[in-house]
Amino acid sequence: MKTRKNVKGFTLVELIVVIAIIGVLAAILVPSMLGYVKKSKVSAMNSNAKSLYDAVATSLVELDSEGKGEAKIDCSKATGAGATITAPDGGTANVYVVDKTKKANDGTFSGKIISYFDGCTTLNVCQFAVKDMACVAAYCDDSTYHGGYPTGSTTDNYTKFAISDAIRKSC
Repeated sequence: MKTRKNVKGFTLVELIVVIAIIGVLAAILVPSMLGYVKKSKVSAMNSNAKSLYDAVATSLVELDSEGKGEAKIDCSKATGAGATITAPDGGTANVYVVDKTKKANDGTFSGKIISYFDGCTTLNVCQFAVKDMACVAAYCDDSTYHGGYPTGSTTDNYTKFAISDAIRKSC
């Protein structure tokens, strides 16, 4: 009669089954995780646009309290179709591009806005629309993802999203 030694470990069949299960789980999870990455990037751009909107609104209040009007906005006007847009109330709003060559807190309107974005170097385009010394829309773009405020992009309307077509075309 043969005696069998007690060998500890896994058989080859058990290892193959475990590897197959891990492979199936990875095949299911990886595509769904890619959707979350895009959703988080779009959400971050919408958040940046909200921050831009808040920065512009605060800076406009400061300009107004200093007795200076919209003429003191040192940001360049957007070119082409984006120079003006139709505001939510039906009026016309001017569209400006943030001058990112300015330094934060340098006393200029752009400097006041840029101080809200200290350390953020990923934004490619920052535009906002002003009507009657009030910010009515903001748009941020990092050359891959874009977002806006008050109407933000989602993964459902991402390819056709725009605060207004005029702001989107001027990028």
